[in-house]
Amino acid sequence: MSKKIKQCAIVIALLVMLMFVVSCGSQTPASSDNTTNEDTAEQPIANDTSPVDTAAADTSGDDTSSTVEDGTTSPATDTTAANGDDNTPEQEDPLKEILESKHKLSFGEDGNFKILVLSDIHASTPKLNSETVENIKLLVEREMPDLVILDGDNTWYVSNANVLKSCISEIVKPIEALGIPWAHTYGNHDAEGNNVPKDKQQEIYESFEYCVSKAGDEDLTGVGNYLLPIYSSDGENVEFAVWVLDSGSDLSAEEKRSLFPVTTVYEGHPGSNYDYIRPDQIRWYSETSALLKASNGGKVVPGLMAFHIPLQESYIAWENRGGLTYTGDKREDVCASAVNSGLFSVLLQNGDIKAVVNGHDHINDFMIEYYGIKLCQAVTPTAENIYHDDSILGGRVFVISEENPSEVETYISYVHEQAQKPDFSDAEELPSGSVYDFETGDPEFTINGFDNDTAESSKIDEISVRILDGVGLNGSRGLAVTREKWNSTKAANNAEFKWSADEYGKLGSNKYLCVWMDMSTNSIDFRKACWGIVTEYEESRPFRTDNYDSRSPFYYLADGSDTWEVLYHGSDGCFGEGDGESVKGLKGWFAFPIEYMTRSGDSLDENSVVTGFYFYFCLSESGMAGKDTYIDNITLVEDYKTFLTDSGN
Repeated sequence: MSKKIKQCAIVIALLVMLMFVVSCGSQTPASSDNTTNEDTAEQPIANDTSPVDTAAADTSGDDTSSTVEDGTTSPATDTTAANGDDNTPEQEDPLKEILESKHKLSFGEDGNFKILVLSDIHASTPKLNSETVENIKLLVEREMPDLVILDGDNTWYVSNANVLKSCISEIVKPIEALGIPWAHTYGNHDAEGNNVPKDKQQEIYESFEYCVSKAGDEDLTGVGNYLLPIYSSDGENVEFAVWVLDSGSDLSAEEKRSLFPVTTVYEGHPGSNYDYIRPDQIRWYSETSALLKASNGGKVVPGLMAFHIPLQESYIAWENRGGLTYTGDKREDVCASAVNSGLFSVLLQNGDIKAVVNGHDHINDFMIEYYGIKLCQAVTPTAENIYHDDSILGGRVFVISEENPSEVETYISYVHEQAQKPDFSDAEELPSGSVYDFETGDPEFTINGFDNDTAESSKIDEISVRILDGVGLNGSRGLAVTREKWNSTKAANNAEFKWSADEYGKLGSNKYLCVWMDMSTNSIDFRKACWGIVTEYEESRPFRTDNYDSRSPFYYLADGSDTWEVLYHGSDGCFGEGDGESVKGLKGWFAFPIEYMTRSGDSLDENSVVTGFYFYFCLSESGMAGKDTYIDNITLVEDYKTFLTDSGN
């Protein structure tokens, strides 16, 4: 016999002996009183790699092995003491700790459970703006929710723990006063701008009486990955689940280099530095979802998921909204991460999440249903910070029915209820040559610094907009606009304003916005300027050429001339000396193609309802401060070359 064969024989013999010893040692000695081992039956063990079946185990006592992940068997743990003591505690239910909550949440007597989501409050000082506190109070008292969720960027640039606690106290004061449970998640600013780390923040949040937030598994990425069960009205069964995840803050420079060695893969928000839901968080959700399903007799427990930074699918769904169910509007980019985490695919696979709610994008209030999941933007109750739009302040509401918890109803509760979209179902198509002049009536103007900037640095009180006699076309009434004083830099001398049209109507076949302007009388030039159209969907973010961000033509017909000249917007969609197209001293008709007026990637179409107009300008020289540009006869036309003849202008 060869040496190798002898060695193999010895190894086999040792293995046989070891199996015999293990087999003998695993037998459970009979107890002296003939008691069966029913009380010590092995419970299912949740491993950390895949969902497990939580159905009751066989308690016959005959099976001494348990099934592990790969389908093989391993010896069962002997839970009976050698002396016959069978009172060893059973293995704990892996869901027990996950489902624990400071306050039990249940469907009400009316059969509903209501959730109010508030986002992006950005508190930073011990005292919140009184209007913000009143807005939160108004929303809570109006909706009387069963749960309030603060969906991130609750605070920012907080100097210490005492200030943080004061900020949170101000936010939740009206919620705590009514004894309403509330929860929170973290946004990118809760971490990046605060001097208080998130684990310390979590302790402060949880110190409030009605806070039901939880730190979650400390081994997971982030702080505050947890589940809130919503029980049936009798308190017996979990009928709905609220999942909260920490979507992080920003990608590190090292991550960006490794993830995107050439360019970003997400064009909806190019160069996005924002973080994403990490694989370990997704795995935790998926495994816990499976446990919840198993504990519910194999039936999916429907749920809502809340986190701050939206998914790329929110942008993708909106861009493909034709034929999809949606409400509200997208007024700015969906600022998702440049990384697609794959979470949405997992949600589809698991089939339990019926709605996802995000904050982060302050002036988006849309909901769009995508493959059966409602992707929702929350809104903010505060107007304290830039990019918060006073006209759409509020919170998103979810109403879940105990009778059918898979059908989740959602809507925005606006602070100013009139901010909800008016009914323009009776809008008719505007004929070519529809003129909006200033001969009758006094339109209401909204005046800001550029991009809705209402900050002190914009010096809005220095922007002048008036209707004057004799300054318009052929000496008629016209609009006069200027900056009254010159500020320190050219860029600081900007202004934007919007106003409502006398009559609204569908854009129809109109292709150009024509306007008569006089920069000659006062020898005016713009550093930058652009025109736009306000639609029925919003009053704050117009469709404008500035959003096109590309070189595009427009046309000029000087007073007394019959020849149209071709001029160009610069690469940023504006015109003026700063964009290589000076209009200094020009006087006459300008025609701007509507196809180049965009907003967050959207374009106007024939069914867009025109409700008003937009003009932005920035003066080019100090000597122009206090001097007017005159505007008149804004006209929507199908063909700019013939409209003067057709309309008699």
